[in-house]
Amino acid sequence: MRRRGLGVWGTALGLVVLLSACASAEQGTAVAVGPTVGSSLPGSADPSVGGSPGEQPGVDVAAELSEMLPCEILSDEKITALGFDPESASFDDVGLSYACSYRWPSGGLTLMAIDLNWKRSVDQLDLTNYTSEETSVGSLRALRIVDKPESEHCQMSLALSSQAHVTISVHYAGTAEQACDLAEQVAAAVEPELPRSSG
Repeated sequence: MRRRGLGVWGTALGLVVLLSACASAEQGTAVAVGPTVGSSLPGSADPSVGGSPGEQPGVDVAAELSEMLPCEILSDEKITALGFDPESASFDDVGLSYACSYRWPSGGLTLMAIDLNWKRSVDQLDLTNYTSEETSVGSLRALRIVDKPESEHCQMSLALSSQAHVTISVHYAGTAEQACDLAEQVAAAVEPELPRSSG
């Protein structure tokens, strides 16, 4: 059975997200804020123009995402296959975070989190202290986001609709490239589990 109480890592993750929302920081997780005028994201869509390639008419993706539990998106077997310890699962819904974080089985510093956000799109992320690159994961548009200057953190933010996204973040992975490799692997495993229309 997975632990869903607030743990040390879950609390730390919540604080990083909460503090990032209040101040410009060189390190941390890019957080969702209100829409900005004149977004300079490469190839970014206007937030007022709905949808993403994974969104189909007739499905309230945000409502479906809000019913999901981040610690139940991936099975214990998939978490283990990705190199993380399913028993380390820590649920966090403090502040702006609604996430599940996992650690290495050895108890190292590397931390991976799956964060669900049904109130903001990827185009509403504050990327002031980050570098982003347009990419895709399966059928979903995504942003690959690293600190500026680069550190040992990386996140993949997957666009689900004009008001919802999921972020996979990896912290303390040695280098930004190693963190991004892990984040991309987790994002590829998460993508098929995310809400979308069957019609």
